[in-house]
Amino acid sequence: MLSNREKYLIVLLIVVSVGVLFYFAFQSLDGVESRLAAQITARKSALLQVQALALELARLESMPKGNRLEEPLIGYIETIAKGARVADRIQLNLIPQDKDKKIETVEIKITSLNLDEMVDLVYSIENSGAPMVIDQFEVSPSFRSNTLLRLSMRVSARK
Repeated sequence: MLSNREKYLIVLLIVVSVGVLFYFAFQSLDGVESRLAAQITARKSALLQVQALALELARLESMPKGNRLEEPLIGYIETIAKGARVADRIQLNLIPQDKDKKIETVEIKITSLNLDEMVDLVYSIENSGAPMVIDQFEVSPSFRSNTLLRLSMRVSARK
C-alpha cells in the first residue's frame, strides 16, 4: 500500500507529464499551423497569377488571329514604306515560291537611304504585328554618297 505522500507525488508526476505532453503537442501544432499558413499564402499567390494569366489568355484569344496576312504582302510592305517615308525610293519584287505555295516572299531594294530611314523601316516591319519574317538582310554603302546606304532584304509571310 502507498502512503499519501507517494500518492500525491504520483498524481503530481502524472499532471506534470500531461502538461509537458500538451506543451510539446501544441508546439508541434503551432509549427504545422505556421507551415500551413505559408502554404495557403503561396497557393493564393499562385492562384492570383493563374487568374491574371487566364485574363491575358482570354484577351489574346479574343484578338484576331495573326497567323496570316489579310492583304497581299507586297501591298502591306508598301503601306509600311509609306509610313517610314521611303515609298518613293523602294523597289518591291515578288519572289515566286515553287516548293511551298503558302509562303509569300517579297524582295525589298532601296538604293539611297540614310541610317535613320533604314532603322525606321526595319523597326516598322518587325513591329507591325503581322506575322512577317526578315529572311535576308544586306546593307552596303550607296554609290551616290558616302552618307547614304543601299538596302536589300527579303521578307516572308504566310498567305
